[in-house]
Amino acid sequence: MKYAVVKGAMAVAVTTMLSACGGKNLIESDMSRTVAASPASPWLTLENKGDHVVAVGGLSGPSKVEVSPDIPSAVEAVLRTSLQPKYFTDLIIGCRGLQQATAVHTPEGQTSVMTMDLTVNCRIVARGVVVSKSYHVSQTAPVETDPPRLDAMVPKLITGASTQLADQVWADVVATGVRR
Repeated sequence: MKYAVVKGAMAVAVTTMLSACGGKNLIESDMSRTVAASPASPWLTLENKGDHVVAVGGLSGPSKVEVSPDIPSAVEAVLRTSLQPKYFTDLIIGCRGLQQATAVHTPEGQTSVMTMDLTVNCRIVARGVVVSKSYHVSQTAPVETDPPRLDAMVPKLITGASTQLADQVWADVVATGVRR
């Protein structure tokens, strides 16, 4: 009986030590304030909620950043913040199929940069005129690789790429010829 208790205690101790030595492989990044501060805009939606993890390639080891609440909610919040002041009646923007790829690159003789590519399909209905289009945006920022501050870099890249996306979507709204 005593042997079983000691054996169980050892198993717990080993598990605890292993988890303390890198068992957590996700870096947390909180964008909940960005989401909470965005306006409520039922005319603008981004489906596919739930993707939380940004896998960052190009580093010496596998690096994953868990975005809270989730990546599509963060992108949608920036889109809403950027486009809400431009809204007019009978404008509906619905996006889905958001995909992202993130990697660190070191161009020859230069500092390392982190690049995030976002791709999404959007349908714009502006007073009856319909435009469906796939968008691709890319945001790059310099990054220190030892150690990289991925918890700060990923939100910066999401915000920058989402702002570019908002500009492209608005350009297509304007291209419909519908006036505010």
